[in-house]
Amino acid sequence: MKVVEFIWYFFLLFDNLLVSCSELNLVEDYQKLTERSLLWGPYRPNAYFGVRPRIPHSLISGLFWFNSDNLENINRIRHYCDQSLDFQGFGWTKYDPRIGGEQIFKDNEFGIDITTNFVKNENGNWAVKVKGVPRPGFENKSTSIVFYTGLESESDEDMLVSVEGQPPNGFDKGETVKLIGISKDFGEFEVSINDGPSTNVHKKLNKRKILNPSIDPSKTHYVSLNAPNDNVWKAADIFNILIQNSIKELASQFPGSDINPDPNSLLSLRNVDGFEGNLHFVQKIFTGAFEFDIIFNIENSEKKYSFDKLGSEIESSLVQFDEKFDRKFQLQAPFKGDSKYEIFSKEIISNLLGGLGYYYGDHLVDRDSEFNEETYEKIELKGEFEGPYELFTASPSRTFFPRGFYWDEGFHLIPLLEYDLDLTLEILKSWFNLIDEDGWIAREQILGPEARSKVPKEFQVQSPKIANPPTLMLVFMNLLEKLKKEQFNQFGGIDEPKQIIESLNEFSENDIFNGESHLKHPQLLIDYVKKIYPKLQKHYEWFRKTQKGELEEFDRFPRARDEAYRWRGRTYTHCLPSGLDDYPRASIPDVGELNVDLISWIGIMTKSMREIAELIGFDQDAAKYKEIESNIKQNIEDIHWSEDDKSYCDVSVDENDEDIFICNKGYITLFPFLLKQIEPGHDSFKHIIELLSDPEELYTNYGIRSLSKANEFYKTGEDYWRSPIWYPINYLILESLQYYGQSFKEDEKLYQLANQTYSQTRLNLVNNAYKQWKKTGYVYEQYDDTNGKPRGAKHFTGWTALVATIMTMPETL
Repeated sequence: MKVVEFIWYFFLLFDNLLVSCSELNLVEDYQKLTERSLLWGPYRPNAYFGVRPRIPHSLISGLFWFNSDNLENINRIRHYCDQSLDFQGFGWTKYDPRIGGEQIFKDNEFGIDITTNFVKNENGNWAVKVKGVPRPGFENKSTSIVFYTGLESESDEDMLVSVEGQPPNGFDKGETVKLIGISKDFGEFEVSINDGPSTNVHKKLNKRKILNPSIDPSKTHYVSLNAPNDNVWKAADIFNILIQNSIKELASQFPGSDINPDPNSLLSLRNVDGFEGNLHFVQKIFTGAFEFDIIFNIENSEKKYSFDKLGSEIESSLVQFDEKFDRKFQLQAPFKGDSKYEIFSKEIISNLLGGLGYYYGDHLVDRDSEFNEETYEKIELKGEFEGPYELFTASPSRTFFPRGFYWDEGFHLIPLLEYDLDLTLEILKSWFNLIDEDGWIAREQILGPEARSKVPKEFQVQSPKIANPPTLMLVFMNLLEKLKKEQFNQFGGIDEPKQIIESLNEFSENDIFNGESHLKHPQLLIDYVKKIYPKLQKHYEWFRKTQKGELEEFDRFPRARDEAYRWRGRTYTHCLPSGLDDYPRASIPDVGELNVDLISWIGIMTKSMREIAELIGFDQDAAKYKEIESNIKQNIEDIHWSEDDKSYCDVSVDENDEDIFICNKGYITLFPFLLKQIEPGHDSFKHIIELLSDPEELYTNYGIRSLSKANEFYKTGEDYWRSPIWYPINYLILESLQYYGQSFKEDEKLYQLANQTYSQTRLNLVNNAYKQWKKTGYVYEQYDDTNGKPRGAKHFTGWTALVATIMTMPETL
């Protein structure tokens, strides 16, 4: 039985039962539990530690630190993730957005390793334990660490104040700073910051080293002030200004003084005015190792956190993560049972999850500018603000790309689908809610001033004429396979309806934690799909309309007269819309160009739409999509297959408007294979496998390179997609080899070559990523095809996290 037919059987059953089960309010109950489970988190991934709820204009909190033995270090605050800083590595060792986890920052320059253990519960409460351990030789160095929290709200109902006011000379050792507040979103709440165990050593100075008692570094310093609501996220910059102003004022008060103040004193936060405001700082300066806790509790809630039990709560959350991960990610040989790869995979997935962010705000859009399709020069987009919008998304890299990218997100969600299916659907829903009336989603989501602060101005404006690969639709294909497997595991077949009906009454918070609610209760998935389907239709039609290619104008008459596509927005040197920016295309752009990767993307998008329509019983739509799907496959053969080159290629036109193939063998020419647009048994497979297995073409000891070594453009120009190894494409290669593998068995020699290529490439990818991670502390954006060394942005636990999924693949075809 086909996947869709199988699932359709269940969906018909569940759909007929929805009325009788309506009193259970399953959809409503699920939504409430999910919102509680995912409300709070470190959803500011651009910050080393930044907590906020998935609510706009609410409470945001964070940490930053610096070595306070030198005044210059005030300009080297560790607040936002920065790949230029000297870190041995940083990130989550274990993390689940429903319960929390552990994060470590290995700061080489300041000689300290800082750990944050974050925990949260379904009642809206959270806590964090902060630890610092100096490196050898740095035991006597001082670390200034600052916690801040602030309300972005413009509502008069929201407020946050200190219980003890603002002692002008700070809090003594052992005292707890308590803030109480009220919010329209979660009612009364309390934030408490203790001083940690008695083993903590605060920086102590001779009184002659302190100009004023208000800057004694042995005290905990607290300051509150008013900051514009849209500037609370700039807490570290505001802190810097406060310190600079304090130093200037002290210098004017003590001109010509013979006191030589210690930097730790001068870098202590001074409470000059005693104002109460919306932004609050708590600063501690320690010598050597330290530890302290921060707790956020909602007043009218159960399961509040306490300082004395926080350690056990942290231990419990880490055990829960391990148990969930071991159930969800089962590594296969030769990685199974090897602890080093298990640790590696846990860290990779944890950092993918740790890159989740909640964004809210406006963005810049240019709806008027037209691309010049005569000169193909890059145009300057002139944006106007639109919004606000909100988005819950993973991010490619916390250090370099801490925001949502449409092209990346589908690859992010492939491993997340295995770990937490419900979370994956929440993220998908958030993206699909961005589809506008025309069906467009911006390729890069830069929502609000905090997100814009990480993007150069020339890249901030988005154009609704530009598309990006619809990778989100890949997730639906995996979802259908997963649902079929789950139903067989759960019921042993499809003829036990009584058992299925009884399962509708079994809904637990454990389903929420495991992220399996949509699997255990398929009526949730019915409701989900029906709600998003109209948006997906708009998005699909926008793609086909705006990226349509020319056929009759250039006397092209393939079997299907309406299926040819061209990326809009390319220049002579780049095709940014395709996602493979500098990959060589036709040397002279032309409106007659047709792109083989784009028609393949439209093909997989059409297949997804067909299967979704079948699931919800929209038979006419399904029939339409099935015809389009067939036409696309025909035209991939009629238009893009080059018999001379034995390859699928882009098509352009010469000076006489005659068709010519543009065959730069590599990732682009593989797309019909990668997206399964070729029928099993096709003659092209022999040439594709030979290309993948040939070291003089694409094969390397570290993975499949992006462009053939024999190509004239190999390693030329900026060499972004002209040689390096990229993990998302390598994942698609492995998955497609798996998908087509059995069909190769008719040719034993071809099957053996495909199997060898699959097995060795899988090994190469995992071993090199692990080797470079051990050496540098990071996974990277791409890897060099000649030596496996990392290239591009570091801490790229976006789509490079697919290495963890690759470890769960079978060892052989």
